[in-house]
Amino acid sequence: MSAGSVPGVAADAREPMGQSAPGGRGLLARVAPLRRSLRTEAGGAGLLLVATLAALAWANSPMGDSYATFWHTEFAFRVGETELSLSLQHWVNDGLMVFFFFVVGLEIKRELVIGDLTDRRRAAVPALAAVTGLVVPALVYVVFNLGDEAVAAWGVVISTDTAFLLGVLALVGPACPAQLRLFLLTLAIADDVGALSVIALFYTEDLRLTPLAIAVLGLGLMIGLRYLHVWRGPAYLVLGLAVWVAMHESGVHPTLAGVVIALFTPAYAARREEVADAARLMRAYQQSPNPQFARAARLSIDRSVSASERLQALWQPWTSFVIVPVFALANAGVSLTGETLRDAASSPVTIGVVAGLVLGKLVGILLGTGLAVRLGLGRLAPGLTGMQLAGGAALSGIGFTISLFIVDLAFDEGQERSADQARVGVLAASVLAALLGWALFRLADRRRPSGTTRPVLLDPPVDPARDHVRGPVDAPLTLVEYGDFECPFCGRATGAVEELRERFGDRLRYVFRHVPLTDVHPHARLAAEAAEAAAAQGRFWEMHDRLFAGQDRLDPGDLLEHAAAVGLDVVRFSRDLGSGQYARRVEQDVESAEASGVEGTPTFFVGGRRHTGPYDADSLAAALLAGVGGEDALPMAPREEPGSPVLPVLGPRRREPDAVSLTRAAPLPADLEETPDRQGAYPLLTDEQLALLERHGTRRTWAPGETLFREGDPGYDFQVVLSGTVAVVEHHGHPDQRVVSVHGARRFLGELDLFSDRPVFLTAVVLQQAEVVTVPDAQVRAAFAEDHALKETVLRAFLIRRSLLLALAADVRIVGTGSSPETERLRRVAEERGLSAVVVDVEDEDDVTELLADLDVTEGDLPVVVWRSERVLRHPTEADLAALAVSSGTGATAASADARPPAQEAT
Repeated sequence: MSAGSVPGVAADAREPMGQSAPGGRGLLARVAPLRRSLRTEAGGAGLLLVATLAALAWANSPMGDSYATFWHTEFAFRVGETELSLSLQHWVNDGLMVFFFFVVGLEIKRELVIGDLTDRRRAAVPALAAVTGLVVPALVYVVFNLGDEAVAAWGVVISTDTAFLLGVLALVGPACPAQLRLFLLTLAIADDVGALSVIALFYTEDLRLTPLAIAVLGLGLMIGLRYLHVWRGPAYLVLGLAVWVAMHESGVHPTLAGVVIALFTPAYAARREEVADAARLMRAYQQSPNPQFARAARLSIDRSVSASERLQALWQPWTSFVIVPVFALANAGVSLTGETLRDAASSPVTIGVVAGLVLGKLVGILLGTGLAVRLGLGRLAPGLTGMQLAGGAALSGIGFTISLFIVDLAFDEGQERSADQARVGVLAASVLAALLGWALFRLADRRRPSGTTRPVLLDPPVDPARDHVRGPVDAPLTLVEYGDFECPFCGRATGAVEELRERFGDRLRYVFRHVPLTDVHPHARLAAEAAEAAAAQGRFWEMHDRLFAGQDRLDPGDLLEHAAAVGLDVVRFSRDLGSGQYARRVEQDVESAEASGVEGTPTFFVGGRRHTGPYDADSLAAALLAGVGGEDALPMAPREEPGSPVLPVLGPRRREPDAVSLTRAAPLPADLEETPDRQGAYPLLTDEQLALLERHGTRRTWAPGETLFREGDPGYDFQVVLSGTVAVVEHHGHPDQRVVSVHGARRFLGELDLFSDRPVFLTAVVLQQAEVVTVPDAQVRAAFAEDHALKETVLRAFLIRRSLLLALAADVRIVGTGSSPETERLRRVAEERGLSAVVVDVEDEDDVTELLADLDVTEGDLPVVVWRSERVLRHPTEADLAALAVSSGTGATAASADARPPAQEAT
C-alpha cells in the first residue's frame, strides 16, 4: 500500500520509493500513557484558567466586597471545649490543598522509585536545571527587595505550575515536542521537591514540639498498619486526619502532611507473584461465587498494584478538576483598581516577582542545563534545540498555584497590600511567561531550515545492550531502520540492506527497530512481538529474515510455523507470544520512532541522522560513506544459512504398545471441574463480546453426551458456551482418552487449528446440558473486525492453548527450572534417544504449588520427567530415558548401546 492510498496521508513526491504511513493522525496506533496524562493536565489547566478569570471578575464586579467577605467567613469544628476555627480561604489552603500536595508527593515517590528519576544520569540535566531554576529567580527577587521585610517572600518565585505549563505548551509549543515535554516533566518533579523543601524549612513559624511528636507518632502508626496487612481506607483516614491536626497545631504548614504521607506510601512495579495470586483468587471466585472469595479477590487485586499508583489514579482527577480550581477561585481574586495597578507598577514586590519568574526562571534553567552538559553529567535528547529549550524554560515562569500558595504563607495579616502586589505580580508573570515562550517557539520555527519541521536525530542512540545489532557492535558505519514486517516497502528494502551488508561487510552494523502500523497492517504488531519472542531465544535475525520473506503469512499459526523453522522452542515461543510478554518492548521502539521524527515505514537513520530521499542501496551507501569521509567498501563476509526444522505436528499421540484395546472408555463424569484460566488460556468473555458473537452466530441447546466436533472432522466453527459445561477430549471413546480442558459459561472452544484446513484432532463433548453460540468462519472475522479487543483475546488464548497442547503431545515433559543445567541435560538426553521433549519451566507457571500438587512432587524432587501415561520419574538417569525410548519403539538402537538397570524410578 502506498502512502498516498492511506486515508489522510499524502505521498511525498520527493520520495518516489514510497512508505507505509498510519491511517490515523499521529504515529502511535495506541495512545501512550504519557499522552493521556498530558491531556488530563491540559484540561485541568483550562479549568484553572476559568476559575482564575472567575475570581478576578468576582473581585472586580459591583459585588466585589462579597468576595473577601465570603472567603473570610469563619468555619469551625468543635468537640467539647476544643475548637478548630479557620476562614473558608484557609480551609481551602490548609485543608483541601493537602490532597494536591499528596498527589505531588505520590508523583515524586513514583518517579524516584520506578520512574525517570531512577536513572540518575538521565535525570541529571533537568535536575540541575531545576536547582538553578530555583536559586536564580530567588536571587533576582532578593535584589529588588533587599532591606525590606517583603524580602522574606522570595519563595513566591521559585516554583512552576506543571498543569499550566503543559496546557500552554500544547497551545504554543513546537509541532513535535516529545523530548521537550519529557525534559520539562522531569524538571517539574525536581522543581516540586525543591519548592516543598522551601515551604517546610523557611515558612514554618512558632514550631511546637509536642504536636509535632504526635504527628510523627501518627505517621509511624500508618506505617505499622502496612506491616499488619491492613489495606483498607478507614484506619488510614482517621490517622491522616490526626496527623493533619497535629501538624496544624505544631506550626508546620499542614499541607506538608500530604507530602510526608505520600512519601511513605509504597510504590513499586507490579510484582508477578502478586498478580498470579490475584488471578488464582479470581478463578476461585468464578468457580464458587461467595462474599469471602469476592473480598479476598478484591483485596488481592488491590495489593497487586502499588498503593501509590492506585491513590494517584484516584486523586489526580479530583485535584486537577476540583481542588486546584477552587484554590484559584479563593486566592486569585485581586481587586485591580487603578490605585492597585499604579502601586504594583512601582512596587519592588511586584517587579521582583515578575523579574524572578519571567527572567530568573529562563536564565536559571538555561544556566543549569548548560552546566550539566558541560560537566558531563548528562546530555540533551537528540533533536531538542536550544531555542526550543529556551521556550520551555520561559514557560516554566508560570508559577501560579504554588506561587499564590506561598504568597499566603509569606505575608502576615498586616501586609495585605504587599500580598496583593505579589498576587498581581504572579498573574502578570504568568501572562508574560506564556507570551515569551510563544515568541521563542516562533523564533525557533523561523530559524529551522526548510524541511526539518520534525526531529532528525535518532532518539535514543543505538544501544548494543538493548538494540538488535547485525554486524560488529563497534563498526564505523551505522544504519538503523524503523520497519514493519507487513509493510511491502520494508520488504523491498531488505534487498537494499542485504546488498549494503555484502558490500561493507564488518564495516557496517545494521539495527532494526519496530514501528507496526496497526491501523493499516493488522498483523504487524503480533509479528513484531514474535520477533522479540524469538530474540529471547537468541534467534531475532533468523525470525526477522523469515517474517519478511513470508509477509503474506503472518497469522498466529503461521508465526508458529516460522518459529519452528528457525529452531525455536515452540512451546515457550507460543506461550510468550500469547501472554503479550514483549508488547512493551515493541511499544518502546514506537515511542523512540515518534521522538526521532518517524512518520512512516521504512525510515532509515544513517550515522544517527534521519535519511531523506531514496533508500536504494546506492543512495544509502553514498549517505553512509559521506558520514565517514568516503572509506572504501569491504568484500562480503560469508554467512551460514540457518537450517529449516518443522513445526511438531499435533494429532493423536503415540500410544503405549499395550494400550490398543477394543474396549470402550467409561463415560466422562458430568461433574468435572472447569479448567482454571492458567496463563490466559481460558479467559471469560464480557457481556458486550457475547452479544456481538450472538449477532453473528446462532444459539442452540446441546444435550449431555452430544459432540460439538469430533476427532477427524474436516473442520469446525467458533463456539462459545453460554451455560452448562463442555469437555475437550483427546482420543474420545478410547481407553486412553484424556480430558484436555473443561469449559463453562462465557468461555470459547478451539485453538489455532480453527483457522487451518487440517483435520480436527480433539473432540468437544457436552457434559451438562449446554447452550452454545456457533459462529461460522466468515462471521468470526466480521466480529473480529468490529471488536479488536475480542480478536486480541481469542488469538492470544489460542496461542497459549497451542503451547499447552504441544507440551501434552510430547513423549516426555521435563518439569523444572528452565535455566537449570540438569533440566537442559535431561532434555538433550531425551532428544538423543529419539523422544520428543518439552521443558515446563516452573518459573513461568502462575501457580507452582498447584502444578507440583498435581504431579505429587515437591520442589526438592525437581527436575522430574513426566511420561505420556502421566507416570512421573524422580531424579531420572540416562538409563531411565533409554528404557522409555525402547518401550516406545523410538530409540531401541540408541538405548541398546548402554542399557542398564535404572538408578531410580518412581511412579
